[in-house]
Amino acid sequence: MFTTGSKLFIGGTVLAVVAAIVFAVSYDGDRAWVAGIGLIAAAIALSFLMGINLWVRDSNVGGMQADATTTSAAAQSRPGNSMWPIVGALGGALVVIGIVATPVVFKAGIVVLLIALFEWLVQSWSERASADPAFNASIRARLMHPLEFPVLGAVGLAVIIYSFSRIMLFLSKEAGPAVFVVIGALITVGGFLFASKATLKTSVVAGISTIAALGLVSTGAVMAIDGERDMHEYPTVSNDPTVCSSNAETETDERASQTVAAKSNVAATVIFNADRQLYVQQIGTGAYSRVATLQRSNPSPVMFRNLSDEAVRLKVNLGTFTDPATGTVTSQPVTCTTLVEPDGRQFLSLQFPKSSLATTQPYSFEVPEVEGATVEIVVP
Repeated sequence: MFTTGSKLFIGGTVLAVVAAIVFAVSYDGDRAWVAGIGLIAAAIALSFLMGINLWVRDSNVGGMQADATTTSAAAQSRPGNSMWPIVGALGGALVVIGIVATPVVFKAGIVVLLIALFEWLVQSWSERASADPAFNASIRARLMHPLEFPVLGAVGLAVIIYSFSRIMLFLSKEAGPAVFVVIGALITVGGFLFASKATLKTSVVAGISTIAALGLVSTGAVMAIDGERDMHEYPTVSNDPTVCSSNAETETDERASQTVAAKSNVAATVIFNADRQLYVQQIGTGAYSRVATLQRSNPSPVMFRNLSDEAVRLKVNLGTFTDPATGTVTSQPVTCTTLVEPDGRQFLSLQFPKSSLATTQPYSFEVPEVEGATVEIVVP
């Protein structure tokens, strides 16, 4: 005999199958496919529930069973309230979205699913530890709180920091400091008020803090979606090679460093002396030369010293290369230091991808607008 619940599930399954057949016969195209897949999925779910209900027979307990009052499902205490099914559903949704959107969302969904599964298992185990709900709750707290509190605190702090950073990056350079000061003042005043009211209820403090955190996170999320403000690239000599052609002071040269750390392991020191001559002094030789030998492919750290009484920069010609197929010039790269004041120093890191034989214009150091101030670079 079929129980009442089983009859309902059987009827629902049959209706779903019949509806799927009717849609398949009556319609074609995308509409039939979408409706058919949905109805077949519903029929599978209903048939699964029907099988469970047939097995447990509506959880009915026979009147002749002597231990029915203690062993039947109706005699057992109900499971406690749990948020982990909802968290697990959220993780599943993130997994589905991540498959078609971005791998980061997919990985986050997997992490959420694993956390929800673990927490749900621990809660189910603790609820069956004894007949005393308070004792069961204490067991779970003793096991999970040392793990949950640090993790939740770190995650909450990371979310707040990230949200605050999105807000600051969204605001303009002028408004950002003002907003930072206002938020800091509000936090300080709020902390003072909480500390001065010794009789303030914990629930009130928690409520105010929760509202403030939600406001911060929601604002950060909105501004993160809207995007950051335009970040203007700071000018450097590499961004504007025309700076290397003269010793005129530009915005790039303002507040440029004039010293180099003593621990810098330089391959060569290029010196512009008081006679307006350019020399190179390489590690291990100590002699002044007009030819520098630097390695290929690996970075070569070079220091420039200005011993003259005028502000100059060191320009590096990185060769001229041609396309062997067409014979056209493919690149004429240059780089240089910022303007170096008298008795100042600058640091350059150079890398030569090809030997000197591959370039039609030699590698060289030079001081712009100073005739004869040139040092040839040989790259084996």
